[in-house]
Amino acid sequence: MIEFLIMKKKYVFTFIVTLILFVAGCGVVKTSPFGETSFIFIPTSQEVALGRQAAREIEKREKLCRDPVVNGYVAWVGSKIAAVCDRHDITYHYKVIESDELNAFALPGGWVYVYTGLLKKLRNEAELAFVLGHETGHIVGRHAIRRLQLIYGINFLLSLTLKGKELEPAEQEIIKVLYALVVNGYSRKEELEADAMGAYYAGKAGWNPVASIETIKLLDSLMKFKPSGVTELFMDHPTNKKRIENLNYWISTFRKEWLKNPFNEERYREKVLRRLGVGNLESRKGDNHSGSRGAKRSRRAS
Repeated sequence: MIEFLIMKKKYVFTFIVTLILFVAGCGVVKTSPFGETSFIFIPTSQEVALGRQAAREIEKREKLCRDPVVNGYVAWVGSKIAAVCDRHDITYHYKVIESDELNAFALPGGWVYVYTGLLKKLRNEAELAFVLGHETGHIVGRHAIRRLQLIYGINFLLSLTLKGKELEPAEQEIIKVLYALVVNGYSRKEELEADAMGAYYAGKAGWNPVASIETIKLLDSLMKFKPSGVTELFMDHPTNKKRIENLNYWISTFRKEWLKNPFNEERYREKVLRRLGVGNLESRKGDNHSGSRGAKRSRRAS
């Protein structure tokens, strides 16, 4: 009987210690620089393991950029964003995928990818900072993990080991769902949150946050389908008009001195556009100046 009680106390103690360690890895966490919090049930270690495995699968399929200057430059801009963001319990990885797609995405646990197709269309360093800040915002906001919690439940996510050379069928399924989620985009609310965070982090890191508005305008000009009216009501993602209105509001609340921060067009041309073989650099130079004038107009609008 005495041995039984001792064993019982031992198991209770072990359970309590395990519970404390679990709670330490999750709970109510800050998910934006604007005061939002969320209850995250998945420990950071599991989130990182999930992101790492997804990154491995993506890098098996996608061709990564081999230009060390472009890679180093994107990683440097990313590191400046990571340094000022609101999450420092993970390591961030900023990588470039060689593809004509106009896209960028983030994986749970700190992995951010941007396509060369998008890099070729951006016009300055501040726009790149916004793009990387937007994707970092998805990680800070735990947007993917929060969605996976709802789709699969906590117990299932915690049961994943993600350690074998070959993934289990259930693990393969969740990686596919995660990839589709991060590449195709999030809900209206999550995208608007990431926009605001991207502009905020860019401004805090030393770039002009108005570049966020110029980036959305640029993407809008490249869109083949522009929803309006009834179509917009049934969209999962915000229209570019809504995104610009949202950014104008948030930028009006930022520190005014950030509006004097640079865009750094020349360094972007040297480190990215010339390296990726983008032609008509003189024409692009003119576009950059018009972008700066547009930035002034956006500032007045805010």
